[in-house]
Amino acid sequence: MLMTRIATALAVVPLAVLGMLFLPTAAITLVFAVLMLMGAWEWGNLMRLADTGRILLTLTVALLIFLFALVRTQFWIVAVDNVVVGAACLWWLIAIYWITCFPKGWAQTVGRTDVGIVIGLIVLVAPVAAVTYLHQSDQGPLLLLTFFFLVWAADTGAYFAGRTVGRNKLAPAVSPGKTREGAIGGFVAAMLFAGAGAWLLGYSGDRLVAFMFLGGWVAIISVVGDLAISMFKRHAGIKDSGKLFPGHGGVLDRLDSVLAAAPWFVAGLHWLPSGV
Repeated sequence: MLMTRIATALAVVPLAVLGMLFLPTAAITLVFAVLMLMGAWEWGNLMRLADTGRILLTLTVALLIFLFALVRTQFWIVAVDNVVVGAACLWWLIAIYWITCFPKGWAQTVGRTDVGIVIGLIVLVAPVAAVTYLHQSDQGPLLLLTFFFLVWAADTGAYFAGRTVGRNKLAPAVSPGKTREGAIGGFVAAMLFAGAGAWLLGYSGDRLVAFMFLGGWVAIISVVGDLAISMFKRHAGIKDSGKLFPGHGGVLDRLDSVLAAAPWFVAGLHWLPSGV
């Protein structure tokens, strides 16, 4: 299993890096939108929808992504982005509460099909808006690449810290394999990489320090994304959301951290000492 995961990563990561560096923003948006549509199909499975329901959910996500892309040339583009990104940020904060008390009350609230579908629409559309915003901003390709490497650094740091010194369970009712030590390892790795990334982006002083703390928050909220998707999978009684990536599962399995981190990374950039 580990070798399959490594082989998949070696095949996908270089393509992703080249794409972020050299593709135009429209192409990046299209690629990520397609991934989110695949994620919508998987989300329908988490909601136990029949094929017709999954098709309708996927089409709704496609329509929302299209509408947001359509109005990007209008003067109220920022307000549109802020609404969907802000809604996603709010949900991921709420998810922290559910992680601490799962499964108590889950089936009657978030586990309901109608509530779960609304959450799915938010968490699948917002990352497309966030990725588009990052790539079209100043230093866009490098900034987007820094974001993804932050998430990867957090994931890698958490994996190795958890394997080597992990003892105390982080959220045993949701994901028995995750440890507090692993989460701390991911946090430290993300902060260190954020410092290097800030230097490459030309940040200094207060902006560099703030960017490091943003990297730490990306690590924390990445874990929230991972655990939140795990809650939905546990409620649905499935192990993996899909089989798109051999050894990694589906889109939601592989991009669960990105779903949570992308909106918060964009929000965090607005709070740095100077704007992006």
